[in-house]
Amino acid sequence: MKLSSTIGLVLLSCLAFQLLPKEVKAQDSVSDFLLTAFEDRNLAHYDSRIAFLKPRNYRFPVLEEVEVRMGNDEQTYEDIQYALRVRPGNPWRIRRNNAFFNATKKELQLQKKLEYKDNIFLRYEVALEYFYNRDLADQIDERMQLISRKASIMEDNIDSDLFDAKDYSEAKLEQVESIEKLDEAVVELNQAKTEIQLVLEIESLNWENFSIIEVAEINQISEDIASVSELSTELDLIAQQIDVARQDTRVEKADFDIGFAQLEYYPFTDRKSNYGFSVGVTLPIFKDNKPQIAERKMDELELRSEYDAEQFQDSVNKIREFEHLKNLIAHHELIQEKKEKLNLLAMTDNLANSEGFDPITILDLKEGILKLDEVILKSRYRVLSQFIDFLYTYDVLTKTPLTNYLSKDLSLIE
Repeated sequence: MKLSSTIGLVLLSCLAFQLLPKEVKAQDSVSDFLLTAFEDRNLAHYDSRIAFLKPRNYRFPVLEEVEVRMGNDEQTYEDIQYALRVRPGNPWRIRRNNAFFNATKKELQLQKKLEYKDNIFLRYEVALEYFYNRDLADQIDERMQLISRKASIMEDNIDSDLFDAKDYSEAKLEQVESIEKLDEAVVELNQAKTEIQLVLEIESLNWENFSIIEVAEINQISEDIASVSELSTELDLIAQQIDVARQDTRVEKADFDIGFAQLEYYPFTDRKSNYGFSVGVTLPIFKDNKPQIAERKMDELELRSEYDAEQFQDSVNKIREFEHLKNLIAHHELIQEKKEKLNLLAMTDNLANSEGFDPITILDLKEGILKLDEVILKSRYRVLSQFIDFLYTYDVLTKTPLTNYLSKDLSLIE
């Protein structure tokens, strides 16, 4: 397992936490770490844009234009005319524009939700890196101690006829290889640990008592989730973008002047009334914005094609991720069965209780057990990593109530 997106996550999260009050920063559990996904600074620009989308900032005015006019058609004193001309806003355009910005607001909310999803996925990856390299380092260290004991026994019997120089050199080379593997694990562990501490703003991390979910439980949970698959946030977002494009087309179609109403006043006329009234109505038969309407319609059609392609790909991804998870679980269970059949631990105990046993043979068997445990450890964390990928694909990570899917008891994130 390799740590991914570490630098980006640190930068985003650390900057985000500069905005939080001190009392919030005192949390340091695994669930607290996952919860920081909803406080990243990369979400702030969505909040500001959503907050801006209030009706007063985008609503078309009820009156588009008010004119005070003066005229004198006959060039006579009696024909002096004053007029107040009002051009009302197009009611269809006003309604459709409101619908367009409401749809845009929903699109931004879905984009923010998708950012949540990516944020929490990254944190699950970092947490897994920490637990995996912590457990791996412990196993490698235990194996190093065993190899050292084996080499020490050989050194104590260097003058004996039973001393085997080849076995001794192999033991020393195993020590070198173990040191190298331990170094790699510790580097990865410290990298993940630093990442988590920076995000939580703590000086030390204490996750030793955290119990990780068992593979058997992952098997059952994944079956339940796969049986009730829902549309992904990615599909919801494209569907909303289609609605935005559709509303934009409708706004463009309603972009025409509906006419005017005019109140007239003749202060010096000899008519019966000094007032007059006239109206003008625009008939939108010949529109000059057909290219713009066609362009917006093309955007909508393109998004519909993208939705169909994404819907198909989403189905394929879900099947692939679920099948891959099931295969890894089956492989993990098979390895455990093989370990049980080998029964190396019982063999070791029997040899240790026999007369004239060779301590080197006992240590070799114990080393074999540790090697097999390391295989099982790597297999388990492959399952865990794929489980998180599965949950991401099935859009479960941000589903409420928020759940810590790494915890043995599936505790809620609060």
